[in-house]
Amino acid sequence: MLNIANARFAFLDIETTGLSPWFGDRICQIAVVLTEGKRVKRTLDLLINPERTLSPSAVHVNGLDESKLSAAPKFAEITEQLDPLLNEAVVVCHNAKFDIQFLDNEYRKLNRAVEFPNLIDTLLMSRQFYDLPSYSLKHLARDFNVTANMDGSQALADAITMKNLFFAMTDSLKSIGKSLEDFIGIYNSPAWPPEGVYLPTELSEAITSGKRLFIKYMDKDGETSERWITPKEVIGLADYIYLQAYCHTRAAERTFRLDRIVQFQVGVGNEANK
Repeated sequence: MLNIANARFAFLDIETTGLSPWFGDRICQIAVVLTEGKRVKRTLDLLINPERTLSPSAVHVNGLDESKLSAAPKFAEITEQLDPLLNEAVVVCHNAKFDIQFLDNEYRKLNRAVEFPNLIDTLLMSRQFYDLPSYSLKHLARDFNVTANMDGSQALADAITMKNLFFAMTDSLKSIGKSLEDFIGIYNSPAWPPEGVYLPTELSEAITSGKRLFIKYMDKDGETSERWITPKEVIGLADYIYLQAYCHTRAAERTFRLDRIVQFQVGVGNEANK
């Protein structure tokens, strides 16, 4: 039986060029916090040359510099640093299916497979044991009063926040007799997401909330517009992932390419009735 006090954990977070490796998006930053129990043993924080440009949504979310990325090492060049941290560790992610599909894609390009016999998803943990309005990492950190307490990259800050959140949750669940094994799942490389498209937590929650969304949308010419929409369905077309929605601003059905939604907010109160 694994003992949480001395188990080896690898808290993993990545930043990407867009929302789907199945449509060519790549990892552009990766961070790992390796611990022995709660004791931090090592951290890894790397920019990665994704060999493609960032989508508008990625630029808004991670704020990475294209020139710095183009000068960074490619994924194949950082595996020797990454592998020792993930091997023989309990890998912990938030919204693991989203992050690991990108990791899986990178290793496939190197003719390697990703298999994690011990994987924990703090998103699934929080949804299973807590009744909260949102399960995004940002909102959970606020609810559990945990922070990264550091200056650094977004990926590293999120990995540290995830570490603090994980141990805060496991401490709170001791009273109901949950062991480490209760949170662990197994990951094997998929040929295609069997349950549909995996999205970042906040975007997924917004789309499935049933409420109107306020979005800022950048078209193919780089022009930005502001709209109120009611989401209907996420679909994968030949070139990318799209959101079908009713656009209240245009009073018509519209289709939005997801990586061009540079900002979104769930409507509340009178705003949601616009």
